[in-house]
Amino acid sequence: MRHTEQWPKAPTRREERECQRIHRAAVAAGGEARPAMAAALAQISAAFDEAAAVNTFKIRIERLMRLGPDHRAVRARFGARAEMLSGRSLDTAIALAERWWRDERKAFQIASAFGCGRLSLEVSRELRLILRLMRFRRMQAEFSAALTALCDMPAEMAAE
Repeated sequence: MRHTEQWPKAPTRREERECQRIHRAAVAAGGEARPAMAAALAQISAAFDEAAAVNTFKIRIERLMRLGPDHRAVRARFGARAEMLSGRSLDTAIALAERWWRDERKAFQIASAFGCGRLSLEVSRELRLILRLMRFRRMQAEFSAALTALCDMPAEMAAE
């Protein structure tokens, strides 16, 4: 993991591909009677479809990973979970994150059935994907270093 203190300025390959996908949808719709309106509607549709939602989530994960475990936003978001994963291997952490996500999703469904569906599953979703991506990229050493960095957070930062 690269440790930087700010959001990257240059777009990533995934961001560029997403822009190209949306642009291709606009170009493909240009053959109708009202090409400008059709192209605009196709572009809007492509920007908010399921693929765009998935790509936006993956882009957010890539940005969090580029920020690194020393960044305040990453510490605030994943510090508590890192404490619970302390001393575990990457494979064990993935299994635990999967279990947490399933349990939280089930609790969210129950709460939603009773009209109290305000629980956020985003942190669990993000942690799940980050850990799986780290395993795919064979980043066991980086995982250990990130856990150590996240677990060594000062007390005043943990209180925020």
